[in-house]
Amino acid sequence: MDGLRRFLSHFWPIPAQRIDGPRGPLHVVWENGRPVVNSARANQSYGSLHRVWQLCFADMGIAERRPERVLLLGFGAGSAATILRRELDLPCPITGVDNDPRMLALARGTFQVDAFGGLDLIEQDAHAFVATHDRSYPLVVVDLFHELDLAAGIETEAFIAGLRRCTAPGGLLCFNTVVHDAPSRSRSQLVGANLARAFATVDEHRYERLNRVFTAR
Repeated sequence: MDGLRRFLSHFWPIPAQRIDGPRGPLHVVWENGRPVVNSARANQSYGSLHRVWQLCFADMGIAERRPERVLLLGFGAGSAATILRRELDLPCPITGVDNDPRMLALARGTFQVDAFGGLDLIEQDAHAFVATHDRSYPLVVVDLFHELDLAAGIETEAFIAGLRRCTAPGGLLCFNTVVHDAPSRSRSQLVGANLARAFATVDEHRYERLNRVFTAR
């Protein structure tokens, strides 16, 4: 059945699974030969978001950096982890944080991320995690959204100060934002401004038309 879905999905999307929950439904859909996870208005894993992280990791030379360990805030169904493990062949331990149990169930079930090894998945709110976590990472990836909008409060100085504590000296932070209207543009710009207060160097990268990924060192 997956072989037929894979073939037909090159011509049109093939719905495979719907998961309902208090934040609205998630849909597993076959697109262009692979399953992706979509919500009502946005790709959540393995579609356009996957391409964003492929491009960002290539631009930032993550394969050459070979970070000793990685923190993924907003693990989703595992797009970024899949790129690090399967596409870049990086063996580093990965800590993934997500507060949506449905996403973590999809990551473990449909996308079989437990097969990676060296993966620690934590079901927790990102604010609580960065406020109390006492370890730092050479690579921190932030991908925290509700639909197309940033999760509440992640553009604030307090949250970004927590991210700075989680980023090892000489390390790299990659922070995804989406600009689709005036309020989202303002929040993206505030992310950049607050990162500039906390980190030595901040750059903005534009991907997939709407995505603005800030990298901070």
